[in-house]
Amino acid sequence: MQFLEFDPKIRRIAEQISREAPVSMQVLSDELQQYVEELDAHASHAEFVDYDVAKRIAALCWKLLDALSTEPDERQYQLTQVAINYFVLAEDAQDDNHSLAGFEDDLQVVTAVINELGLSHLLEE
Repeated sequence: MQFLEFDPKIRRIAEQISREAPVSMQVLSDELQQYVEELDAHASHAEFVDYDVAKRIAALCWKLLDALSTEPDERQYQLTQVAINYFVLAEDAQDDNHSLAGFEDDLQVVTAVINELGLSHLLEE
């Protein structure tokens, strides 16, 4: 995935994440779970954060993990890792914790990965 359709700041961060060494599915799952727990813990304290969007993105990330076969190819795994790691990175192109639009870039990256992998059915509610 070239990340060409993204804003330059999103593209830079996504490309940087794509160069990270692969981690196990358990590590991805643990990182995602920890971030969701942090979101839940802060939900009542931050009035300028759209937690509905964050929860939707988290659900999509869980679906991406579930969609990985027992032996995913390198590209599928790398893109899934990019989507999850971008989401759990609070200070990415838009600060997730201080803006109603903070998760919009995360949703854009996760949605692009899902479409790139041919898993657009995951986007259906």
